[in-house]
Amino acid sequence: MTEETNEAAFAHSQRVREPIWAAAFVALGVILPILFHLLSIGRVFLPMHLPVLLAGLALSPRIAWAVGFITPWLSSWLTGMPPMPMPVMMTAELIVLAEVASLATAARLPAWAGGALAVGARCVVSYVIVTYLASWVGLPSGASGIASVLSGTPGIILQIVAGPAFAAGFRRLRPVAGR
Repeated sequence: MTEETNEAAFAHSQRVREPIWAAAFVALGVILPILFHLLSIGRVFLPMHLPVLLAGLALSPRIAWAVGFITPWLSSWLTGMPPMPMPVMMTAELIVLAEVASLATAARLPAWAGGALAVGARCVVSYVIVTYLASWVGLPSGASGIASVLSGTPGIILQIVAGPAFAAGFRRLRPVAGR
């Protein structure tokens, strides 16, 4: 086989594998919250965010975006978690989380930097959305936004520490061209 043929075969296998991995990350995004909520720690550990972050660190931006979009809606539809209207807000957060992580990886940033950048961007989106909604319903907006972000501190730490570690292991399992 020529080098061009090998590259074409690799590209084809990636087009087939990425959606399969995306489905696995979405499934984890549905299952992990169930397990965490059984222990009453789901709200602070943000279990849906971790598989979406991993998808961002491991998959192409287009596929990572899809994982960020699909996960909260599928979870809400199948399990009732998160209840409406939370999937709307979470969709924006998770798309940003997945996209920033994937674009940081494509820019060849280290996984720890891409993960931290993605989590930070997600926190900004969460703050902005909650601040706007709080002011809309007459709650103290700035305090509500800060409280929203700070309530997930254990999950933020988990994502920043575990996300890059899992992504490194994932890359050893499945090397991707250019990643």
